[in-house]
Amino acid sequence: MKKFKLLITSIVFLYLLLIIGGNLKINNIYERQFSNYRVEINRLYKKYVENNSMDIKNCKYIKKMEFLDYKNKDKNEIESFYKYKNGMNSEIVPVYKDNNILGYLKFYYIININNKNVLVTYNTGITILFMAIIIVLIYIERKILKPFNTLSEMPYELSKGNLNAEIKENKNRYFGKFIWGIGMLKDNLESHKKRELKLAKEKKMIILSISHDIKTPLNAINLYAKTIEKNIYDNEEEKKNIAIKIQEKTKEIDSFVKDIVKSSREDIISIKVKDSEYYLKDLVYKINKGYKEKCDINKVKFTIGEYENYLIKGDIDRMYEAIGNLIENAFKYGDGKKIDIKFSEEDSYELISVINSGKPVLENEMPHLFDSFFRGKNSEGKEGNGLGLYICKEIMKKMNGDIFAKYKEDKILRLPIVKIRNGSLEVEV
Repeated sequence: MKKFKLLITSIVFLYLLLIIGGNLKINNIYERQFSNYRVEINRLYKKYVENNSMDIKNCKYIKKMEFLDYKNKDKNEIESFYKYKNGMNSEIVPVYKDNNILGYLKFYYIININNKNVLVTYNTGITILFMAIIIVLIYIERKILKPFNTLSEMPYELSKGNLNAEIKENKNRYFGKFIWGIGMLKDNLESHKKRELKLAKEKKMIILSISHDIKTPLNAINLYAKTIEKNIYDNEEEKKNIAIKIQEKTKEIDSFVKDIVKSSREDIISIKVKDSEYYLKDLVYKINKGYKEKCDINKVKFTIGEYENYLIKGDIDRMYEAIGNLIENAFKYGDGKKIDIKFSEEDSYELISVINSGKPVLENEMPHLFDSFFRGKNSEGKEGNGLGLYICKEIMKKMNGDIFAKYKEDKILRLPIVKIRNGSLEVEV
């Protein structure tokens, strides 16, 4: 805001500079022309007195001369002499010779600038321009900068996890949607935070409960182990029964462990999709707009194949998110040479394949590719949490689509793809 106020101050200073400088310049031009035409009048007057010459060929400002004889008493000539003519300025000078008046010389002249009119026009124009600029700047300050300054701290506070700040609704044409979006983000963060806390509490209670339940079979196994250690049972049949019971208890513990693993993997992320329709070309436009420039900057060859513009059922934003995850994987795990997006039709589905060059996933890793937190060996040394393809899978399931991978012998990494008429996502690896 300080810089903006400095800008307004600078414009006011510039306005004053233009007003003062412009007026001085206009007056200077007028005075110079006034002085020049007076010089011409004096020169022509002297010339006439000396030899009665009325030659004005070399004059720049004097356009015409007339002489009225002092002895002339004709009323019409006198009136005509003093009458304003031809829209030109005029000046009448008495002619003397030997202290006797001979008559009057009338000089018609033109000055290229009318001082008063030009000054009024110039000052009015500069003032109107200045006022327009000031009004625009005040509008920007009140309608754009001030609301933005009020909101500037909100994203920072949200990034720190401060979700208590209140966001007031605003119908500002520039920030109304932005404020609404920040409000939605805040609500979603609050919802996720509450949900995470609830899940964490529930999982903790489940783990505590299962841990307590595990103690029973563990104690039993410990007891059976002691009977064997102390050789309490001599009969082989009894020893066999003890072994069977130990196996039963280990299976019981295994069941508890599976429950713990299951509870830790459930509800990793909540994904909501809108049940709507969109055209394939709109999705292609979003993909091209979102990644063409990034590929160009990173010198990755990015191509989008031909397609038919079907009407697709699903959520275009979620579909773009799914394809975006696949493209980001191509950036992260590919060799940075090319990313191709191809389209094909299969029954009532459109398959969108995202293909990139690079080291392929191992064939034995294929069944786990879409599992949560799974990362292949080609991800070693690279950041990630193993949720990208899992999220893609969840998105496609919510839209009644699918995502899958195919292993290629040519070792070209082929990634994601999308479904068009009913929404299916294909990944070729």
